[in-house]
Amino acid sequence: MQFLTSGYTQDPVEILNSAKFHEDGYNQMVIVKDINFYSLCEHHMLPFYGTVHIAYIPNGEVTGLSKLARVVDVFSRRLQIQERMTKQIREAIQEALHPMGVMVVVEAQHMCMQMRGVQKQGSITTTSDFSGAFNQAKTREEFLSLIK
Repeated sequence: MQFLTSGYTQDPVEILNSAKFHEDGYNQMVIVKDINFYSLCEHHMLPFYGTVHIAYIPNGEVTGLSKLARVVDVFSRRLQIQERMTKQIREAIQEALHPMGVMVVVEAQHMCMQMRGVQKQGSITTTSDFSGAFNQAKTREEFLSLIK
């Protein structure tokens, strides 16, 4: 349980800032997709797991790509709900990098839906959160087409 909840002791903004670099020459989308995660539902204490897709548009600063995956680990290694985790990932990236926009999509299977209750196997829950340039439908659509 200590490992599964180790995200409470880590600061995601500090992780992103630990490998932050000044880069004026790039202001297009940076995408890291298919980041695997495992978490525990705070309501049922059962696992949910899946993938996270992250995009941000730099505004003079970039971070090491592995740091985005580490941020996913920080938030997934807490008692969690998918909706909150999606928002927390986006907020941490926004706070650390001040990009022109951030978008996060999480796709997950929830054992609390598969093992108990409705017992629906293979159902996928998708959540998203976005800011800045991703408020424009065209930018969101470009990201969604690139993660498929």
